[in-house]
Amino acid sequence: MRAQRFPLKLAVEYRPVGREAWQRASTANISASGVLVRAANPPTVDTHIEFRLVLEGGGFHACGEVSGHGRVVRLATPPQAPETGFAVAIDRYDFRSRPSSN
Repeated sequence: MRAQRFPLKLAVEYRPVGREAWQRASTANISASGVLVRAANPPTVDTHIEFRLVLEGGGFHACGEVSGHGRVVRLATPPQAPETGFAVAIDRYDFRSRPSSN
């Protein structure tokens, strides 16, 4: 059964494992098992990547980050998708708190 997707637009940074430079993009949707990233120049299918999603707090002013590893499993290109991007199957992730800027 496919995990429920949530249409969340969050800032994300990603890079192929072993590379130094991070690329910036945004998410289109997220589930417990994957994330769809909107990016003009997506990595190729089967690329293993590291990612960092920024979580911004609401009422409790909590800020955090989800960092993890995954593998590109599909490219999203027009006309099949509204924007160019890629789908990542998440292998593992961790939640980390970030200091509040308030």
